[in-house]
Amino acid sequence: MEEPRPYRFKISLRFRHPEMDLSVCSQELGLEPSRQWVFGQKSTSSRGKPLEGQWEESYWTSPLEIEPEEDIEASLVRIAQWLGGHEQFLAGHSGSGGSIALFIGFFLEGFNSGFWLEPSLMARYASLGIALEFDLYGPNDSPDAP
Repeated sequence: MEEPRPYRFKISLRFRHPEMDLSVCSQELGLEPSRQWVFGQKSTSSRGKPLEGQWEESYWTSPLEIEPEEDIEASLVRIAQWLGGHEQFLAGHSGSGGSIALFIGFFLEGFNSGFWLEPSLMARYASLGIALEFDLYGPNDSPDAP
């Protein structure tokens, strides 16, 4: 019997732009955003509560599907292949002043775990203009921890 992975992970795609409405990301990528806003709109919390001020940039994010049997490296390879089919769109976004990132939440199930990424995979994300952002969570972390 195969041992369970010592970690879980979630991956979201994030677009930012200093002024452009990013609704076009939904049409291009066939994804529904979990959160989005447009530069200059009134700021709100993730639950829709009004906040002071306006958004200083446009933002669009959507979670990406993870296959149950995939480890983090395999997921990142598959996602890079899929995003490669949108290379012209990604380049246009970056060329207009926007940024793109994969947000990766890495949740440890025990004391220690790790992974490594092949240079060719990192080079592929670099060529697509996509940053990799990692948030690491220990087994005892909780959203309300200090």
